Amino acid sequence: MNGSRTRILIVDDDPLVLESWQAALRERYDTHPFRNPLEAERFVERERIDVALIDLQMPGRDGIELLRNIKRAQPDAEVVIVTGHASIAMAVEATRAGALDFLTKPVEDPGALVLRIESVLERRRLVADNIALRNVVNALGPETLLVGDSEPMKRLRALVNRLADSQAPVLIIGESGTGKELVARTLHASSPRRRRPFVAVNCAAIAESLIDSELFGHERGAFTGAMTSHKGLFEAAHGGVLFLDEIGDVPASTQVRLLRTLQEGEVRSVGSTISRTVDVRVVAATNVDLERAMDDSRFRRDLYFRLSTFRIELPPLRQRGDDVVLLARRLLDRAAVRAGVTEKRLSDEVIAVLRTYDWPGNVRELGNVIEYAVTLCDGDVIEAPHLPANIFTGRRASDQPAEAGGLLDDMVYRSARERFERRYLAELLRVSGSNLSEAARRSGVDRSNLRRMLRRLGVGPDAGERGEDDDDS
Repeated sequence: MNGSRTRILIVDDDPLVLESWQAALRERYDTHPFRNPLEAERFVERERIDVALIDLQMPGRDGIELLRNIKRAQPDAEVVIVTGHASIAMAVEATRAGALDFLTKPVEDPGALVLRIESVLERRRLVADNIALRNVVNALGPETLLVGDSEPMKRLRALVNRLADSQAPVLIIGESGTGKELVARTLHASSPRRRRPFVAVNCAAIAESLIDSELFGHERGAFTGAMTSHKGLFEAAHGGVLFLDEIGDVPASTQVRLLRTLQEGEVRSVGSTISRTVDVRVVAATNVDLERAMDDSRFRRDLYFRLSTFRIELPPLRQRGDDVVLLARRLLDRAAVRAGVTEKRLSDEVIAVLRTYDWPGNVRELGNVIEYAVTLCDGDVIEAPHLPANIFTGRRASDQPAEAGGLLDDMVYRSARERFERRYLAELLRVSGSNLSEAARRSGVDRSNLRRMLRRLGVGPDAGERGEDDDDS
């Protein structure tokens, strides 16, 4: 039997029907005929099937009940009901129970039976392709989920939900890589403007001589090289959201135009005397200290107050606890889809590394690390050697373990691993208040195993109490 062939379950109490259907189908498919519906149920519980042909009326088991049990055991299996006594009420009940199609007895043309099954299989293929395509689109497209169970993220999600329906500007501040554009996209996706454009622009990436033209547009002949008129990003975002990233780098002259647009809801193209109304919600973001920029007269106070009707401050990744593991797993899934490789998982050792690293580059750096690891990993599990070296040599800004020296001072992998484990365990005990049960919960390591690790590596108050069961065998 070829396991890759389509598997057809046939259930009918008439032996002649079973024989004729099996003769019509077995050259193309793996067929599994049953006269007894109870035996068919037991088969479905232990063996994969693709399509089931079920007689509706059989002794010992109603066809609808058999249909429900098949769909319960294998939700992806397609079921075709075969009956000589069809009715509208029966068809409705079978459809609600999960039947895809009906055949009426007698089925005299074997070719018609094959065509019906091929139609069912084509639908399965289309559904599978649609799911795969959706996964690829989600992986290639921008992230739109605020992932995390930490308290800072719970507060952030609650605030975003409260602000989504407002039309007022929002200012998002936070360190580089914390996900400011993701928050802006989430605001847009949760708002009444979600079916209208989301336009993002990095203000720091546009030359000072061109930024007015990019934001507000220009007329033909407005400056040398302006051969045609150009619609600006405010007009492109009409009805939707304009995300102004790195707003702190906008030049002073452009700040004046931005302020007028926010106040009046109008834009005037460079070289034009006519203003046009725009309906745009502005979401701005920066990692610049705008308070200092205002003190230094580099950013207008009136523009700041206009932009910061609502202010969202994003927490750095190092303050989000185990969110780093949740994020890493989601980023890993997306990276695997983009790379066209099988699903991968993180080893316990890698999870420990991710938890203890300081992440100065925040979520953006985590994404880069995951991409790096996926590229290097040929198997199904991301291991420590697949991570960039700086993840091991990087240190927390505070509360460093007392052990001196870089992790890779000794290039022998076993020694480097033990050096890392000691650092990890020391930090784990610190954040757990030396409570072994709490440390076990945080680390995901069984309490007795964790105690043995502490003793073996000489970490914690029980370091000197080595027992025979603690040997590193």
